Amino acid sequence: MDDIKNFFVVVLIVIIVSAVSFGCGGIVIEKNRSDEQAGSTAETSPTSEKGSNTEETKNIEVSYREIQCPELGFQVKVPENMVVDKDYMPAFIRISSGDMDIKISKELSPYEGMDDYFNTYIYKYMLDPEYREANSISLKTNEYLDINGISTKIVSFSRKPAEGSSEKQNEYMHVLYITEGREFYSCFIRCSSLDQQKEVIQQVLKSFKKIEQSGELEFNLALKPELPNWNAETKAFYEALQNSDTIRWGIFYPHSITKDFSTIEAMEKKLAYKFPITLHYIYLGHEFPMEGMKSAHQRGKTVELTMQVMWNVKPGNTEHKMKNVNFDVIDGLYDDDLRKFAREAKAFGHPFIFRLNNEMNSTWIRYSGIALLCDPDVFIKVWRHIYDIFEEEGVRNAIWVFNPNDVDYPPLKWNSHVSYYPGNKYVHMIGVTGYNTGTYYKELTGERWRSFTEIYDPLNEKYSRFYGEFPWMITEFASSSVGGDKEQWIRDMFSNIGRYKNIKAAVWWSYADFDYSKSKKGTPARRYWLDEKPEYLKAFKAGLKQ
Repeated sequence: MDDIKNFFVVVLIVIIVSAVSFGCGGIVIEKNRSDEQAGSTAETSPTSEKGSNTEETKNIEVSYREIQCPELGFQVKVPENMVVDKDYMPAFIRISSGDMDIKISKELSPYEGMDDYFNTYIYKYMLDPEYREANSISLKTNEYLDINGISTKIVSFSRKPAEGSSEKQNEYMHVLYITEGREFYSCFIRCSSLDQQKEVIQQVLKSFKKIEQSGELEFNLALKPELPNWNAETKAFYEALQNSDTIRWGIFYPHSITKDFSTIEAMEKKLAYKFPITLHYIYLGHEFPMEGMKSAHQRGKTVELTMQVMWNVKPGNTEHKMKNVNFDVIDGLYDDDLRKFAREAKAFGHPFIFRLNNEMNSTWIRYSGIALLCDPDVFIKVWRHIYDIFEEEGVRNAIWVFNPNDVDYPPLKWNSHVSYYPGNKYVHMIGVTGYNTGTYYKELTGERWRSFTEIYDPLNEKYSRFYGEFPWMITEFASSSVGGDKEQWIRDMFSNIGRYKNIKAAVWWSYADFDYSKSKKGTPARRYWLDEKPEYLKAFKAGLKQ
């Protein structure tokens, strides 16, 4: 897994200090201005594809209404034409119109040092000059204002899309109201031009008030797969998996399908079991691994093919190391590569499990919301763009798996796994992932030994509320041998996995995480190998017979 750095930027904010007003780079919030005076906004025709905002503006009358959200404990005024969506309300509410999208969530910092938390976790990419330069992001504002007596952090920025891109809403303002102790409210605004929407933004910002919290917090979502027109073999594979009462086990060992199956086959011989699923990783820009897929199929294995949109892996690439190619995907710059990949997948013909951009609700990968302008909608755009290309190219053998991390990190409501859900027609299975990482980094990070049920009981409870209509797959998991009894962990895993009725398959990740710190020089830190010791294979073999 990786770390990167991200984020946009364009807009306003120069402080205009007086007893009655303050400003945000062109947006002046006047505390004593009447709603009627504030009820107009400068709008223009949509910005050009290059992001120019030089068109002549036209003043139009705007009427506002007050939105009260007692469930989250706030109220705010927005234009009457904006639609309020509370379906995701435990995570956030969305208020949107054709040219503006607002998300508001109630958050709690895990640390007392709020600014350090904001800058180190939420804006770690956006405030990195190298990351901004590599991704055509302009930072306009990063400062604190006092809004109605509330200390408020405002960050505004924009991204310049590639020439010819269809992306229009590329300007952002993030407003963090620090209301009490470690509590704060996030108000994220996205539009095509912050300058053109400055009157509306002014009204929204100055109207925010905290109110008494009351009522039930409930998601109002109906998440279930809308299955595509698969070929007969893929449909049969999916239905057999969905209706199975037993677990299909899988195994990962690096480069098995492209180089050598011997390590896996040696384990299979000792286990007297042939794994029907194997896992393989690729990055955007890699070709479809046709020969490896055929080799796996000939051995009776279905491949869980994981594509991670991380960086440009094409030969001769000279792009900056901080370049985030997810923006290039939504700008259409990888369409030719994706179409070629899709045509090869179609030609392969047999079913494969396609896991795109796993563990997105985290910080260590470039397709995380944190790396994508704190905007999970960008992740959804990437997913849908690739899915639509597969559909257009006639791929009828890909089973798409949506696979968040087991915990939302950082623990922000807007960073909830459900914020990244691409939609019912775009997801066929749910992936769950949780490792017992052991205790190697106990002194450094506080990690501890976790039993199988400690990991998967909470996951099962959480995911059942959202994804109970889907078949699930443990897309990768394992136990380290550092810090506890790995043999007993495996036995306990087999004794309990059957309690999770949605889990239909599970893939053991038989490798290691390594410590590359200067003094350790690649020491295995988390020893996940299944064949590390004979007793681990013996425990696994016994479990397979249960």
